[in-house]
Amino acid sequence: MILLYICSLVPILLFIVLLILMDSFSLTSWKRLTTTTVNGALCYFAWHFLGEVTDLEGNMFAVPVFEELLKGLIIFILIARKKIALLGDATIYGAAVGAGFGLAENVMYLVASTELIVDSEAILEAILLGFEAAVMHIGCTSLLAMILIMVKHERFGKEPWKQNIAVAAAFIITCFVHFVHNEAPIPPIIMTAVLVVYFVISKRSLFKKNARQIHEWIDDCINNEIALLGAIRNGQLSTTNAGKYLLTLKESFDGVTFFDMCCFISEYLELSIAAKSNLILKEAGLPIKKDPLNKSRIAELKALKKRIGYTGLEALAPIVQMKAVDNWVVNELI
Repeated sequence: MILLYICSLVPILLFIVLLILMDSFSLTSWKRLTTTTVNGALCYFAWHFLGEVTDLEGNMFAVPVFEELLKGLIIFILIARKKIALLGDATIYGAAVGAGFGLAENVMYLVASTELIVDSEAILEAILLGFEAAVMHIGCTSLLAMILIMVKHERFGKEPWKQNIAVAAAFIITCFVHFVHNEAPIPPIIMTAVLVVYFVISKRSLFKKNARQIHEWIDDCINNEIALLGAIRNGQLSTTNAGKYLLTLKESFDGVTFFDMCCFISEYLELSIAAKSNLILKEAGLPIKKDPLNKSRIAELKALKKRIGYTGLEALAPIVQMKAVDNWVVNELI
């Protein structure tokens, strides 16, 4: 019986490892990844309890809706807490949630199948069960995570109605795929083969796109950030366009606030450059070293942000565009 558990669980874990290896820029925390996988498993048990209490567990329409809702909630919380911002990492954490859900589902299925005989047919069924759960749950949740992070990056537009449509469309698609997987009369081995091929090809393309976008982001930002930081430190703001803009704000704010604004930009630039350097080191396969002072620097950044206030931050927006990805890489320094 233990062999059947292993055969059904190993494929799911292999998919998680494959995703991490495919993403050269991943700064995935193994501690957070493990926690996310456990949360995915807890989602299954929450749905199992809810389904039994409400008699919805056998409803072919309710199952995909509630399962995808619960899994998506974990991703939404991670994004809201600024633990995910890159497209690749969104996919990996989405896969972790789906993997945890699939692991728990497979274990419960085997526990319920007390009369299973351990033979070659049972082992093959367990392996196919593992691959199907891996690709279906991991694929659906990682797709939803990808759309949610793209909405966060305003890829579908800044208007709330466009973002809501994108999220709703992603949820409907994942529910439909889930429903078809549960109800389609397709032989398991064919279903598994099709899903595995699609999964590998689509994720490989996704991570290539993710790496290209990160390269563009680093190339566009880091040189300008280094130049502006040097201008601030040397008192030569007029030597850069960003510095010239900053000087125009001097007349609109009192001396103390303007000084805090300069300190805020300086602290942010140092952290941002360090974070981007870590991404470069990660891609090159080199170890990442975290500066113990970064935690106090981030605390100082938050204090300065509070002192400057909304008006000051809006004035600095053309220079410091604190988008989701910038917030995330800074947080990843601690």
